[in-house]
Amino acid sequence: MASEETQNKATTEQSSSELLASAKLVADAAQSTLRNESDKVDKAKVAGAAGDLLDAAGKYGKLDEQKGVGQYVDKAADYLHGYKDKAAAPSQSEDSKPQEGGGLAGGIANLAGGFFK
Repeated sequence: MASEETQNKATTEQSSSELLASAKLVADAAQSTLRNESDKVDKAKVAGAAGDLLDAAGKYGKLDEQKGVGQYVDKAADYLHGYKDKAAAPSQSEDSKPQEGGGLAGGIANLAGGFFK
């Protein structure tokens, strides 16, 4: 039985042109960061675009969301979409931020989060 979150993801699939736009946005953000112009990057948009790309990779790669690499790709995409949503909402104080997870998924999330700092 599919979870509600999985059903919601199926209804928000991206078209090929939207995925190419997301890839361009992420590539432009990477170039800006390498030129030390990271202040010009809209981190929330880039996080959403990267999350969309990971969702598409999971879909087109037919990765299992319950085990193996697919679960980590799914967690990383959820983290990035959460970052996008968090950036749109009022910011939290440093004391109320959630603890970061451990393991491989936590490492991927930390790596992705480090890109957006």
